[in-house]
Amino acid sequence: MDDSVELEMKSVELAVGQCYDTKEEFETRLKIYVVANKMDFDVGHSTPTLLTVRCWVGGCNWRVLASTVGDGRQFYVKTYYGGVGNTVTPNHDSDALTKRYGIKAEYWKAYRVLKYARELVIGSSEDSYEDLPSYLYMIRRANPGTLIKLEVDSEDKFKFMFLAFSASIQGFPYMRKVVVVDGTFLTGKYKGTLLNATTQDGNFNIFPIAFGIVDTENDESWEWFFAQLHRVIPDDEGLAMISDRHRSIGKAIKKIYPLASRGGEDFRLVKKAATPYRLSDFNVLMAQIQECNRGLYNYLQKADVRMWSRVHFPGERYNFTTNNIAESLNKVLSKVRSYPIVTLLEEIRSLLTRWFAKRRQAAYVMETELTYGVEKLLRERVEGAKQLAVQEIDDHLA
Repeated sequence: MDDSVELEMKSVELAVGQCYDTKEEFETRLKIYVVANKMDFDVGHSTPTLLTVRCWVGGCNWRVLASTVGDGRQFYVKTYYGGVGNTVTPNHDSDALTKRYGIKAEYWKAYRVLKYARELVIGSSEDSYEDLPSYLYMIRRANPGTLIKLEVDSEDKFKFMFLAFSASIQGFPYMRKVVVVDGTFLTGKYKGTLLNATTQDGNFNIFPIAFGIVDTENDESWEWFFAQLHRVIPDDEGLAMISDRHRSIGKAIKKIYPLASRGGEDFRLVKKAATPYRLSDFNVLMAQIQECNRGLYNYLQKADVRMWSRVHFPGERYNFTTNNIAESLNKVLSKVRSYPIVTLLEEIRSLLTRWFAKRRQAAYVMETELTYGVEKLLRERVEGAKQLAVQEIDDHLA
């Protein structure tokens, strides 16, 4: 194969952000891609401004979505998923071999083929840990200001890792001073736990701040994570830390962030009591809880109301009453939690790149004085306020 043909074949690889002059050019590239990779696809939607295609084998998660932007004719790849993810099973693999080549493959042979294919695409767990230091070095080199910490044990084996991209570090001072932390299990060969710290931006979007990978959620791992986070977000009396009721998190916050206020996740049955801004409203709701469920009321009396109620919270937690945004981020990453560590981190980097690029583009064309999210909220409240009756007040009515 000469150099020009080899270059042409490499250029058909798909990636989010690729641009093609026309829809026809993108379709041609897709046809070359499936020939080169010995696969096929079905068309989902096809319009002059949109094209979606998917793998023809049931259960395969290979997907591509491309569309125009604005009034232009150029087609941009907006979404791309590979075809050997967790939803693909050996049975799907066997079905594909039969359809393409007429080969009957028994289950365990299909399993070995699929395992080998996944390692070719996402790498092996062992190689990934070996490549981790060089990967982190390149991340920091390409993103000046990024904070990375890699800790190994006495045998020079992986122990903890912390990563906060420079974009997140630079953006946090413009966010509300509320940090939500959470952890979720990794399901790859060597397991472990993915920790994250998040907040919300002015449009109420998830704004990831930092990630950590540790062996398990315990006192040592959470204290280490918060010690690294402290280098990004210093302790402050105006800072609020929101989490579930994991004891190790509470201990670590008390040690690393003694000035910050800490809030726990509210109980579902007392959500109404957790959200009022006025003490009078809170007391009315607590009286109702006492009347209908004495046991729950006694429990809440023993619990620290500063941890779950907005009106008694010593800091400012805004609309944060639960750690839902951290759990939402975990859900977004659920499909890649089984990947080798470098591939997992690359998926996180790619996700943040797409999110931040999209939000920056939206900010460039923003015509409102406040953010879109706040403007929308205010418009809704103005419409609601128009239905309210106006009543004059005096010294006896306030």
